[in-house]
Amino acid sequence: MAPGGQVQTTINYFDDPGVPLVPMIIGGPTPQPKVAIPTTITDVTGKEDEFTLDVQGFHYVKHESQVTNWDDDEEIKRVNYPEMEKLCWKVLQETENLPKPSEVHILTHIIRRGPKDNEGPKGPAPLYGVHVDQSFNAAEGVAQRWLGDKAADLLKKPRYQIINMWRPIRPITRDPFAVSDARSIPDSDLVFVPVRFPDHDTEAVEVRPPTESPHKWYFKDKQQTDDVLFFKQVDSSKKPGVPRRVPHCAFKDTELPEGEGEPRVSIEVRAFVFYDEE
Repeated sequence: MAPGGQVQTTINYFDDPGVPLVPMIIGGPTPQPKVAIPTTITDVTGKEDEFTLDVQGFHYVKHESQVTNWDDDEEIKRVNYPEMEKLCWKVLQETENLPKPSEVHILTHIIRRGPKDNEGPKGPAPLYGVHVDQSFNAAEGVAQRWLGDKAADLLKKPRYQIINMWRPIRPITRDPFAVSDARSIPDSDLVFVPVRFPDHDTEAVEVRPPTESPHKWYFKDKQQTDDVLFFKQVDSSKKPGVPRRVPHCAFKDTELPEGEGEPRVSIEVRAFVFYDEE
């Protein structure tokens, strides 16, 4: 595909049953019904700088990690966490229309591995359903779980964000990662879903098919290991026009023959960011 081209594919949206939702149990069967909707997804290659955290809600940046073994959680925490904290400070300080952050806390990470053909997933696999990891209501619980006694005072600050920093561990040849232009998905298309982990309950967000106008979707074709994608999970700002959440998902590249391409392996690192002004 030529840089800046488009892929015609389908995206799995929430198929609203119109009844109260039972909690989605992590590790259990997928309880929420999905419906595949034909969708056009645009490649950002060559136009990465046109997408920013405070306009569309996401931003691509180049960064080469010094991690040598992505299977070693301790090395990831020792090497990649400081890398990503430093990069997060840099990206946020350079983002127009954002105040300078006062604190950046790296919380956790997750590695997703696409299953090999004819094999089940070995650990978390790419998620094909459109979602946001946390709802606005769940953000305080995230802070309390990961920041402990500091959370109460930090949450009193004028503004906070949960930001994910996502990169492939090897170049993407299958199951690309798509993000939406947050402005194109109205709150009326969101569905808040209770989620149950073994040790806590929380709330995530699923997305109905477009009801007003088409949702706008983007990805980076053949995304490389130094292509880091920043995107918002939560932004507490109430300013008009500020993107507060970015629905996202994996999708099937219809230009790739079935069974071709290496299974996707990726890491996302999550940060909680606080500001002294909105």
